[in-house]
Amino acid sequence: MIYGPAKSHLVHALKPLADLQADPIKAAAVLAKLANPPVTVMVVSVPIEGHKVPVWEQQLSAGAVCMNLEHAADAMGFSASWITDWYAYDPAVRPLLGLKDGERVAGFIHIGTLTEGPAERPRPDMTSIVSGL
Repeated sequence: MIYGPAKSHLVHALKPLADLQADPIKAAAVLAKLANPPVTVMVVSVPIEGHKVPVWEQQLSAGAVCMNLEHAADAMGFSASWITDWYAYDPAVRPLLGLKDGERVAGFIHIGTLTEGPAERPRPDMTSIVSGL
């Protein structure tokens, strides 16, 4: 979990790296997604090659952890948001997150209490992407 002074330190360390992104203004702005919620859980996928469970299934399991954290937060009356952003993929950020070789961020689960409803975004027309078999 990332919270309190550790979260503030991470956001501060990410600010100079935001300037190096393709869209520095947007990259700096999305740091608010990390800075504002009181608690963030970073879920890391660590698939093991040659394991009896295929790598793809191990990666899907990390995604299932993210979704279940969202459901658990909701069940406890909190709001949760599962995101990744540039700082999940930037190689320069890996040491700041403590990631080792072979580890990848599956998601940051931001947990807190909403002060206003979530912003809606455009969704695809389900009839154009779902078919019956």
